[in-house]
Amino acid sequence: MRRSQYGAPPSHDNASQSHEGAPLSYDNASQSHDNDPHIAVASAAQDGRHLDADALAAEHEQAAVRAHGRGSEQALHWTEVRADLAMLAGDPVRSCRAWLAVAGARLAVGQAPGTAAVEAAVDRAHHQWGQVHDPATARELGLTLAELRSRVPGRRAGALDHVRKQLLQLQPQG
Repeated sequence: MRRSQYGAPPSHDNASQSHEGAPLSYDNASQSHDNDPHIAVASAAQDGRHLDADALAAEHEQAAVRAHGRGSEQALHWTEVRADLAMLAGDPVRSCRAWLAVAGARLAVGQAPGTAAVEAAVDRAHHQWGQVHDPATARELGLTLAELRSRVPGRRAGALDHVRKQLLQLQPQG
């Protein structure tokens, strides 16, 4: 198993906390506690109902896409929630794919590679990629990650080199 020190997620002792440590809410001020959809998502995740949590988050993600567009902060927030839910469910492939999508979307809407949100998404994708056990899937995700790392090297020296070295080790022998 490849271990990564890139973007290791914070403690998730409280599943109602986002990856930034703030409550799982895009805009806390505009929603009352009773109407906050993050409460239902977090409750489902805490109860081990990971598919239900993801389905609920996916509904909110699609609603945000329809209302605000794919690259909007609202839509990206829900993609980030789904990435964290996948991590909590022990699905690094789904989490990595989601973080790669967030990073790509942020870059596509013009956010700079050095923006904290872009770097965080790539770092989290990198960390989740390090948890992928299937070599073929790791190669596939690693190629996308390497392309992103070439544009978003992050603050830790050697991140792109780490991806390239791991990809070499993942090449089929023979």
